[in-house]
Amino acid sequence: MISRSPPKEQPMKPDQSNQSEPFPRERIPPEILEWARQTFDEEEFLTHVREIEATGGLQLEDFIAELEARARSK
Repeated sequence: MISRSPPKEQPMKPDQSNQSEPFPRERIPPEILEWARQTFDEEEFLTHVREIEATGGLQLEDFIAELEARARSK
């Protein structure tokens, strides 16, 4: 008896030619960079990073209900 099961899928392997950049970079338009610089608050960002480092961040269970509610409302 011959097995007719489908061939096993082979996992995709990333291109190893440039390990430091797994995704190709694209040039960011100057107006986008300027907007980002105007709206980014480094101190606020670092405050949130420190909070995550100190508390371990949130678990999915902490906010899944909110995500599901937002998904249902759309």
